[in-house]
Amino acid sequence: MDKNPLTLVVKMKHEGKHGTALTKDEEKLLLEAYPNTKYQTIFALALYTGLRPNEYNTARINGNFIVAVNSKRKNKRVEYKKIPITPMLAPYVQGIKDFEIVNRDVVREKFKAVLPNHIVYDMRTTFYSRCKECGIADAARDEFVGHSLGALGNAYTDLSDEYLLKEGAKFKC
Repeated sequence: MDKNPLTLVVKMKHEGKHGTALTKDEEKLLLEAYPNTKYQTIFALALYTGLRPNEYNTARINGNFIVAVNSKRKNKRVEYKKIPITPMLAPYVQGIKDFEIVNRDVVREKFKAVLPNHIVYDMRTTFYSRCKECGIADAARDEFVGHSLGALGNAYTDLSDEYLLKEGAKFKC
């Protein structure tokens, strides 16, 4: 065979759909829609930690941090991410020891009832966007959302709790 027949196969590049950050008014509307309920708490948690929807039920308070399983790790390795309890999140988690278990489908329904033109994942986009707006360092932001720093970055970077708390304190814009 002179030529590889696979060279004729057209490779389609996957285009991911990008989320849309909530406006400050939409953020306020969502948080005020379910006052003093587990839904208000879970929406604040999502907006101010950037957790993925499948990570909500793994979230725990550990001192000044929210700790949750990073669901994007390969090889079934369990890895935790640590996000500071930021000034924006603090009022919503005050006095809470454990988060109530939530059904993701119900969370999606409650979210859509308030913001029908958005998807739940837009809260993660909102967190990422607010981190940039508040001037949080890229390395800290990536650590918060559970992004890889690359093989070299992961091998040689171990951010201190003090640094993460300092960067998290900027999240108040």
